[in-house]
Amino acid sequence: MDREAVNLHYHENVSLSYTFLAATDYTTATAKIAAKTGHTIYIQRIVLAVTTDNAATQTFQDSASTPILAAKSKASPGLGPIEWDFGPEGFALTEGKSLDHKMSAAGMAGSVTITAYRKRTTGASAVV
Repeated sequence: MDREAVNLHYHENVSLSYTFLAATDYTTATAKIAAKTGHTIYIQRIVLAVTTDNAATQTFQDSASTPILAAKSKASPGLGPIEWDFGPEGFALTEGKSLDHKMSAAGMAGSVTITAYRKRTTGASAVV
């Protein structure tokens, strides 16, 4: 198989897990998966595990000037996990944009696990 054929099917795993404290302030969107020119991020699953609840929402969106919303919790979602599952193909964000986490206010604590991949969508080795 030639190199170009291999690149046509290459997906970069960009999954991650992180915690946030009640004092964490992401009221300005914070990039969690970096943008890469000519590539699109596909989110397969987001799990928000709330350990300290408060009247805030947690939003996962891309960094476009008019962001595409992937997932958003309700205010005061309660303790425990909240899961958004987008299947094996995933939910596509805007090409060349990052995945951002934004909260409406500080005060909530917990952890986030994001299962995602990035693939080239424009350029010489883009899948058509």
